[in-house]
Amino acid sequence: MRIFFRLQNFISKITAYEITKRQKLVLMSVCLTGLLITTQTVDVDMRFQTIGVLALATIILSTFALWGELSGIKYFLLLLLPVYFVAGASLFYFLLPVRWLTRLPFAFLFGISVYLLMLTSNIFNIAAIRTIGLLRAAHAVGLLFSLISVFFLANVLFSLHLHFYLIVVGTILITFPLYLVDLWSYELENHISSRVLVHALIFTLVTVQIALILSFWPIVPINGALALATVMYVLLGLGQFEFSGKLTSRVAWEHLVVAFIVFTVVVITTRWSG
Repeated sequence: MRIFFRLQNFISKITAYEITKRQKLVLMSVCLTGLLITTQTVDVDMRFQTIGVLALATIILSTFALWGELSGIKYFLLLLLPVYFVAGASLFYFLLPVRWLTRLPFAFLFGISVYLLMLTSNIFNIAAIRTIGLLRAAHAVGLLFSLISVFFLANVLFSLHLHFYLIVVGTILITFPLYLVDLWSYELENHISSRVLVHALIFTLVTVQIALILSFWPIVPINGALALATVMYVLLGLGQFEFSGKLTSRVAWEHLVVAFIVFTVVVITTRWSG
């Protein structure tokens, strides 16, 4: 009975908008995790409709969780990364073996990831208004989830074995918004500056060229996804140092070495003989 009254009190706080920001984030994480698990029972033909529902729920719940400080361009940018992560994770979820032993741990990690991602969005939301000490950590977490999102989505993109021009379109739709969000987070202005826009366009162009080359390779989807995620890591890493005025030749070479190592692994593991 005590649990019932606590639940009733919590629901009343939700309807009265009296719950704390942390409670909102936990509620969002639980709701999206529950929706993800229910997709296990959905017919395969309904997977894209299901993902659409998850994406819409993410937009609504993210707006609810961040309500109060959202304004201007933040209404758009701060919702992009959560939506992309949820869409990518749910698409990847369908590729997992159809057994609870595999999908339940993934759903658990998904719930934790949503919570951490929304904490990061909340930090960006507040940091755009006033100085906050956790901003550097938020940048690292934001970059991590951008890479994970690209890996999930690119893995699905290459798994579809589409024509090269569709790979190009898909890569643009996947990477450009994420480049925009990450680069904007280094400035946190009330608008998208020309500097951010130009860098996002150049980074997208480079990534698309790599994706175009990979579309003609006999590459397994996971290697293609790893390659695009590495390209994003290198470009955003260099972009972060460039925006902070700390880009040096040493930093550039360190990132290029990472790219070379991953490229070597991808080439070695590609089955060129068919």
